Amino acid sequence: MKVLFEFLKNPFYRVAGYTSLVWGVVGMVVATAIAFCGGVHYHGLLHFGGAPNGAWWCFVVEHLVVWLVPAVLIYVSALFCSRSHVRPVDVLGTVAFAQLPFVLLSLLMAIPPIREITSVQTVEEVELLLSDMGRLLLVVWIGLLSLLLTIWVLYWMFRAISVACNLKGRNLWLVFIIGAFGGDVLCRYLIGFCY
Repeated sequence: MKVLFEFLKNPFYRVAGYTSLVWGVVGMVVATAIAFCGGVHYHGLLHFGGAPNGAWWCFVVEHLVVWLVPAVLIYVSALFCSRSHVRPVDVLGTVAFAQLPFVLLSLLMAIPPIREITSVQTVEEVELLLSDMGRLLLVVWIGLLSLLLTIWVLYWMFRAISVACNLKGRNLWLVFIIGAFGGDVLCRYLIGFCY
């Protein structure tokens, strides 16, 4: 049990390079398939929900952008902040692996009652949702679970940067903020062209 907890806390001491890249890409394919079947769009690294374009290629582009944009930002900023040699495969692999919780998030968001709630867009639909206490509680639970899974992705991404780029302290935080939050803004901008 302790080994499992240690792995969930920081898998990147055991999984890196090509192994993490393979597992991350497999997870991305699974998350993309679930998202396509459930109509769950990733608008950025930290944003997801419905969108007007339901074409299969749109889901593929979203997941590729959500992976590649933060990974490239992390790699480029690590070149300036790390004294070690940073390999692209380590950054690409660990960032892809860090996004494995998106498989669970896609599964959660693809459940029909949850999908119905997350597709609410008009004022009348929101008022109807707020008048039903059961559905309102479901929204709260969805929000909490989504938040926890997103935090898990960010935590793993932080650990991934630490190991793949051999960073600590201020430089680690700087590269993490550039990759995660700068990546989210850039992802939202780029994914916006799909709609």
